[in-house]
Amino acid sequence: MHGWALGIDVVGIDRIARSLARNSAFAVAYFTPAERASCERMATPARGYACMLAVKEAFLKAVGRGVLAGVDLAEVEVRTGDGPRLRLGPAARRAMQARGCSQAHVDWAHDGERAWAIVLLTSV
Repeated sequence: MHGWALGIDVVGIDRIARSLARNSAFAVAYFTPAERASCERMATPARGYACMLAVKEAFLKAVGRGVLAGVDLAEVEVRTGDGPRLRLGPAARRAMQARGCSQAHVDWAHDGERAWAIVLLTSV
């Protein structure tokens, strides 16, 4: 148990735009209703979805798990407002606590082509 963990991820915005155009169920499968509503209000929804997916994947990397390893993407909900923050479901919270952590700190950025996210888990 470290008391901290770090996850970083990069997602191609065009890849997400293609997925959204190709499969209407893509957003429903990977994002909560609140996340979808937030992204759809954005000028470029694909950029929002890419940022949120990068956060979810960075969290999974920080806890050392994958989507198929007990933490569903719906358990890691990205909230927006005063910057990105996480709302964790029970399995995601247990995975974070198993790393000796109790708080998740999140940030993201994008350049029009890619979205980056970093998740730092800490014990304080």
